[in-house]
Amino acid sequence: MAVRKKPKNEFGLELLAFCAAHGLTYRDVAQGADVKSTTMIDCTTGRCAGHELIPKVRKFMAEYEATHPVKR
Repeated sequence: MAVRKKPKNEFGLELLAFCAAHGLTYRDVAQGADVKSTTMIDCTTGRCAGHELIPKVRKFMAEYEATHPVKR
């Protein structure tokens, strides 16, 4: 498993919480959202803006949560 960089922005924290709640990896989310995982990770650490990437990932996360509710 790849080492995750520490998130430094709101999107990074949101993605980290989503992955933890659903048992997914960043790679799983990137594949589901049809984006590059390296670019997505760069967006979570503030290394790239992600103006086009972040909406795609958030849309995937919303659709995933609608079809896969978190079991508590």
